[in-house]
Amino acid sequence: MRFLGDAAARLTAHWRRKSALSVCLTVLFAVPYFTLQHVILLPVRTLRTTPIDDAIEFDPRWVWIYQSVYLLISVVPWLATDRRHLARYTRGFVLMSSLSFVCFLFFPIAGPRPEVVPTTGMFGWLAWYDRPTNELPSLHVGLAGFTLLFGARMSEGYPAAAVRRQLLSAGALWTGAIAYAALATKQHYAVDLPAGLLLAWLAHRWSWRDRTRPGVSQNL
Repeated sequence: MRFLGDAAARLTAHWRRKSALSVCLTVLFAVPYFTLQHVILLPVRTLRTTPIDDAIEFDPRWVWIYQSVYLLISVVPWLATDRRHLARYTRGFVLMSSLSFVCFLFFPIAGPRPEVVPTTGMFGWLAWYDRPTNELPSLHVGLAGFTLLFGARMSEGYPAAAVRRQLLSAGALWTGAIAYAALATKQHYAVDLPAGLLLAWLAHRWSWRDRTRPGVSQNL
């Protein structure tokens, strides 16, 4: 019961600001992301597959796990109880997305998605709205990793250490499953995944770089 009470308090803290941020960040992300899939200024490249890519066969059923990243990044930021933490999450999210968009613009890469894919169900919907570009780095994996790191920060000092470990373990497994799904759905090459995780780590470190510096304004 204590855990549920704490979760409820976290979710309702600054709920208006969180709601506004959810809408703003979604728009700021979606507009350039999908625009870059249709406005291609440079030749589109392809990458050589690695043994990892070849070992994982195309399985469209993993699309549900692949798409679950949107649930993960929608829920975890609501655990913040301090406006300064929301500011840090926003800065890191914007930095990571912006750097990825620059890569997508100047290094357009076509993913390994097969030419013939399901046209119905969740994968059919994905194939309809998400073209097989915007590859390197993988923003699906990057956003999952960035959100997991933020969740770890938000759980620092949590009195129930066992619960914290369980939640972080579940988050790590979830992120790993999303990474595997990115390969199983052939939305990404294997090389895209570590690039996404590296970008997530850099964005997280940058957003928390002034944590110990006094006198730094952290309000949104």
